[in-house]
Amino acid sequence: MSEAELADAIAAAAVACPAVASLSRGSGLRNVATYLPGRRVDGVRIEPSRVLVSVVAVQGVPIIAIADQVRRAVEPLVAGQPVDVHIADLQLPEEQPPALPPGPSGVGVAQA
Repeated sequence: MSEAELADAIAAAAVACPAVASLSRGSGLRNVATYLPGRRVDGVRIEPSRVLVSVVAVQGVPIIAIADQVRRAVEPLVAGQPVDVHIADLQLPEEQPPALPPGPSGVGVAQA
């Protein structure tokens, strides 16, 4: 698997975790990203001795459970390398996107 394929697979596995709202590039001098020709994969950094995944967590899940979810999802992809999980931020309920776009509520609509 190429580095690009691996970074994309790790990102997809992490985002698929129920306790993960999104990936995070982090901040400061040490961004968490994999730099590829023409693009980067934010939230995933593949190093020779470890893999770092930085996430934004959903509210209400213990941090240790979030880290465990991400590790279990990513470890099968990285052939025994340690997986470090960085909880970069917390998504508050008011920051979550609505489940459905705003539209008519259906109230007063005639049934056929």
